Amino acid sequence: MWSDDGALLLDLADDAAWVEHLRWSPDGEHLAIASGRVVQIVRTSGATVARLEPHPSTVTGLAWNRAGERIATSHYGGVTIWTARTGKVVRKLAWKGSMISLAWSPDGRVVVCGEQDASVHFWRLAGGQDSRMGGYASKVKSLAWDTRSSMLATSGEPNVIVWDFRGRGPEGSEPIQLAGHDDLVGAVAFAPRGLLLASGAANGSVCAWDLANAAAPLVSVGAHEGDISAVTWTTAGRAFLATDAVGGVALWRLP
Repeated sequence: MWSDDGALLLDLADDAAWVEHLRWSPDGEHLAIASGRVVQIVRTSGATVARLEPHPSTVTGLAWNRAGERIATSHYGGVTIWTARTGKVVRKLAWKGSMISLAWSPDGRVVVCGEQDASVHFWRLAGGQDSRMGGYASKVKSLAWDTRSSMLATSGEPNVIVWDFRGRGPEGSEPIQLAGHDDLVGAVAFAPRGLLLASGAANGSVCAWDLANAAAPLVSVGAHEGDISAVTWTTAGRAFLATDAVGGVALWRLP
């Protein structure tokens, strides 16, 4: 862990596999760490809160619920939901497939995964119903909810694919398609408020969108040299960071 001025605060050594996923709890007091089949939850002091029992396969995603009381993990065969403080299994969402990305809606009602077979699978937790949307050109590696849990943005196509969860939800409907990239989109992220969305593609292009008026991107640039590996917004939500596969990092401000 590092301070905001670059000072090393804490070094957590472990003998497990390499660390692939990190997720802060909503209050910023706990960090979930996935390495191989193991997930541990630690405080900012480095003290271990819980160490989850080994998963049946490599953990491919982590997601906290808004209250920070539970954490979901994705892996081959579905999703497992745990209590964050005790590490006890709360629920298992089973599906015969390889889950490669995970997102929990802010309202806590829906858990969604991107699958190895170029599809999206989601579960409505209240009733247990699950649905699948297929037809993507590639693996869906990135998922993003807006803060009201009304829109789900997904990667896996040259267009950003957005599913509308308002009303009865996306089943049987056509998604919104945002055309601004000339290569596969690999990273998407909603701003902390509203319907501002950032996206990045394999050819190094980045875009920003306002889904309230999504006819054209607010920002569209191709300045990166490598595949965009992640996009994330600043707290104020008027600028976003993009990182690429050759080590580039850039901050883009909305006009």
